[in-house]
Amino acid sequence: MATPEHIAAVRAAAPTPAPARPADRSRDYNAVMHCDAEGGWLDDAASQLASWLRTKGHDVDTSDSCDLETENASLSIRRLEDGRSRDLRLSMAESSPMGTWTTELLMHDAADGDSWVSISVGNDQGRFVNVPRIARYLMEVLPLRDGAIEFADRQQTFHAADTDRLVELLADERRHGLVFVSGTRDWKDLPFGTFARKVDSWAKEVYGLAQVVVLDPDATLEFERRVGAELCVSPWTIRTYQPGARLEDPEDARRHRILGTLRLARSGDRATRMLLGDIARQQAATRPPDPAVLRLRRRFERSENRRLVEPLTDEGAILIEDAAVVADLVPVAPEPQEPIVGDAARQIELVQRVLGVEEITEESLVGFAKRVAREAVQEQRDRERDAGAKLERRIDDLQAAFERAEDESRDLLEVLTDAQTEAEISRLDVDERDARIRWLQSRLKDAQDYEAAYLEVPAEFYEARPQSFDELLEQIEALDCVVFTGDPAEVARLNQVDTNDAALRTAWDAVLAMADYARARAEGACSQGLAHYLLHTPTGFRGIAPGKFAESETAATMAAHGEERIFPVPTDVSPSGAVAMKAHFKLAKIGMASPRMHVYDAHPKQPRLFIGYVGFHLTIAQTS
Repeated sequence: MATPEHIAAVRAAAPTPAPARPADRSRDYNAVMHCDAEGGWLDDAASQLASWLRTKGHDVDTSDSCDLETENASLSIRRLEDGRSRDLRLSMAESSPMGTWTTELLMHDAADGDSWVSISVGNDQGRFVNVPRIARYLMEVLPLRDGAIEFADRQQTFHAADTDRLVELLADERRHGLVFVSGTRDWKDLPFGTFARKVDSWAKEVYGLAQVVVLDPDATLEFERRVGAELCVSPWTIRTYQPGARLEDPEDARRHRILGTLRLARSGDRATRMLLGDIARQQAATRPPDPAVLRLRRRFERSENRRLVEPLTDEGAILIEDAAVVADLVPVAPEPQEPIVGDAARQIELVQRVLGVEEITEESLVGFAKRVAREAVQEQRDRERDAGAKLERRIDDLQAAFERAEDESRDLLEVLTDAQTEAEISRLDVDERDARIRWLQSRLKDAQDYEAAYLEVPAEFYEARPQSFDELLEQIEALDCVVFTGDPAEVARLNQVDTNDAALRTAWDAVLAMADYARARAEGACSQGLAHYLLHTPTGFRGIAPGKFAESETAATMAAHGEERIFPVPTDVSPSGAVAMKAHFKLAKIGMASPRMHVYDAHPKQPRLFIGYVGFHLTIAQTS
């Protein structure tokens, strides 16, 4: 193993980035849907948008650009047209006791047929965003699709004749979202129709984000025949296919996670529905942004910047600074004339009434001119104040966007630095292991055992590692000394972010190390705690890579977010049924997720260890 001196040297050489933690957007709704309608569909879509806004109490004209401000909401609609396309953008923010909900809708109606709709809804408190009604409204009037299949607000049944279409859909690299595929078989105790309706209820929170396909029994068999046992979907399971599935490559099977029959049977309908919704949102949050969406969004941003600045740069604006100068424009009163009678008198009376003066004198006309000038100046100042306030908000928004990008850049630097550090530590461990192998081979040679060093390793020395976090929990259940007490739904979320099994491998290594620690305590090979054992692992027992275990959290983190670290244990361990689990394993560096496993060592009171949490990194004191 790498020595503490090696580790200290590696860490000292690495730069220390400033702590940063961008907002978690993994529960937002982010959908990009292509539209197969012929050009000219934007007006129908805008009509649906108006209907949706009326359900929220906002009666606005969506046929043109407009703004609306209420006590709890603000929205703007902008339209652009350049002869090649007609575009619409809705931006809306709504305040509620559950935080601020932001919605962005972009619609691109292209004459060349490359049309699409983008819907993004988020919550500043990280709350789960249900499928927005506007998505369903648009699905009612537009042929929206992702890849080779059209979006629908329910599961779609595929028969054996649809296998080619399914293979095309799964392999499509242009596809944005996931495809949830369920398999079935002929079984009288669970008819196909009953299971299909159940899948329909489970998938309520993925529409617009993912496709949902249920294969009938014949289609399930035909699909397995086409793609093989590694990449098919088994009966009574749900498999999540990532975009661009390589169906000819069995190694690609690891990317496409499976919700097994046992898991589906044990979980309630709501838990499964929320799990599928989380999986779809997490994938949408981590995929690269669509270039077409980015281009249109930036086009609207530039247009909005110009619109806000124009009132401040308009050469025809009224720029009167002092209303008193108007007095110089009033002509000197003429010499007294003969009394005016008849039509002239009526005209003078009309002028007096319209101007609001009792008599036409130099003083009354100058007063009127000053009043008009003051009103004009005030109106101009109001326009400038309103434009300035909007420009200020705009600059604030741009500054916030810049700061988020800056924070994300620092976060990526931290991820890179940690990855480089871990890679160097792993290399040191490999070097040490290679040296040990060469030494053992020389010892075998000295003992005249010339074959053992070069024979193939027997199969029993290879471990059966879990292939998913669901299997991890199943293998933990087989252990007596390590007990999982946490939420399986949180664990299952990691299947979507841990695409190369880095966190899964470390989690399993941590479980094996804890099991051996319990064995070492029982056999008298260790008499101190888990942290000491991992630093000084006895010969013949398993450890874990240095730096993967932290014995505690900082005092600041526990003071601010300690309640997040309280997890369940049996009442014979703690009468309250819960303890603070500050000790944790660092499973992997995966962007914002950076999974953790929080544990509690019950030794010496009980010869067991408890895992209270496996999931995304919990909040820390540095979180902004």
